[in-house]
Amino acid sequence: MTDKRILLLLLAAFLLVPALADAMSGREIFEKMHEVRLRMLNQKTEATMVLYDRGGGKRIRTLTQYSKNAAPEAYKVLLIFNSPADLKNVGFLAHARTFSDRSLWAYFPEFKRIRRIPTSAQDDSFFGSDFSYDDFSGPPNLDDYAFKVLREETVDDRPCYVVEVSPKIPRKYSKYITWVVKNLWITAKVEFYREKELYRLGAFRDIRLVDGLPTPFTLEMQNVKSGHRTVVTVNKVSYRTSFPDELFTQRALERGGR
Repeated sequence: MTDKRILLLLLAAFLLVPALADAMSGREIFEKMHEVRLRMLNQKTEATMVLYDRGGGKRIRTLTQYSKNAAPEAYKVLLIFNSPADLKNVGFLAHARTFSDRSLWAYFPEFKRIRRIPTSAQDDSFFGSDFSYDDFSGPPNLDDYAFKVLREETVDDRPCYVVEVSPKIPRKYSKYITWVVKNLWITAKVEFYREKELYRLGAFRDIRLVDGLPTPFTLEMQNVKSGHRTVVTVNKVSYRTSFPDELFTQRALERGGR
């Protein structure tokens, strides 16, 4: 080997070291996302949810969501629909003892009944929308998934890591691929697959910093087969809130968050 070739190889190796040092694993990327989601837990959000069918029809809902970092437990979430009239005071409650051990409930005033949502149903439709109960249930347990960085791409002019996420426990999807915005550590786009078939597609746009926290103000989820889609628009969000534990009880769920 010539001296010139040796010099070129050494130079290439030298240039490669910083790139390798800066490379992040999929797990490390999701740990960054987890930190952000924890900081977002103490919040109140007022939003509008619009359900669009393939024919162009739409149904409009309004909702209020509260969440709380409930240390030493993980977190608590309460969501109440405010309108339309047939959904008023319909609600959803989540208690997470750990990030993998959660209890979910739904309340329907018409039947004056609280229904426990089994773990096997966490990927089901969230009150007829294209989001799932899991989408509204707080941060996940990272140990329940395997992560693989696929590539880097740009979404809405924001550089992103593209990460494949595979559940280690039975779910209704075999994997999902998510585009994570660099330095903001928030999802810009997500694709859910059953084996090789794409069946759910999400986009998270109009990302703004609120109290230093990156917040998408438009969240869209689409069922690829049916063409049905749901768009959630955040009207108002407040972080660093403080709510009593009494707000996150089944009694408060029955009383519409009161």
